[in-house]
Amino acid sequence: MSTYRVTGKTMKETLMASSIVLADALGTPVNHTFVPIGRDKNGIFWFEDQSQANAIGFWKIAAELKRPEAPNGKASSDGRSYRVKIGLHEPVLENVSNSTISGIAPAPTLSYVCRSFTEFVMPERASLQNRKDLRKMQANLLAEAQILSLVESLVYIS
Repeated sequence: MSTYRVTGKTMKETLMASSIVLADALGTPVNHTFVPIGRDKNGIFWFEDQSQANAIGFWKIAAELKRPEAPNGKASSDGRSYRVKIGLHEPVLENVSNSTISGIAPAPTLSYVCRSFTEFVMPERASLQNRKDLRKMQANLLAEAQILSLVESLVYIS
C-alpha cells in the first residue's frame, strides 16, 4: 500500500515496511521472516530474521534507494539515475563447545557471513516497463542453470 509523505517541497511516494518471508534452500525449506527494523544513519532500511538465539547471528536484508540530485535549470537528464541496492547477509556462528571449566557456555562467536548484493541502476528517463523488465530478468537470471552452478558449485563459465 502506497502513501505520500511531504518532504520539504517534494512529494515522495513511500511504502510502509512489512515483514518479508523467504524460504531457504534446505531439503525441506524453512521460511525465514525478516521483520522491519528501520533506517540506519546512512538511510539504509534494514529487515532482520530474529530466529537465532543471539543478535550477531540474525540474518539481515538491506534496502536502499538513492535518487538523482535535484536538477538545476540547465541540467539535462544525461547521467541522472536512480540506484536501488539490496543486500542479503547470512551470518554463521562458530560451533563452540559447552565444556568449559566453569560450566558457563562461552559467548556466541561469528564464524563468517555469506552476502549477496544486487544493484539496479536505472536512468531517470527509464519507463516503468523498463524497470519491471530489469527486475524480472534479474530474478530469472539468478535461477538460470549456468548462474546456479557459478554461485552454488563455484564452477567457472567457459
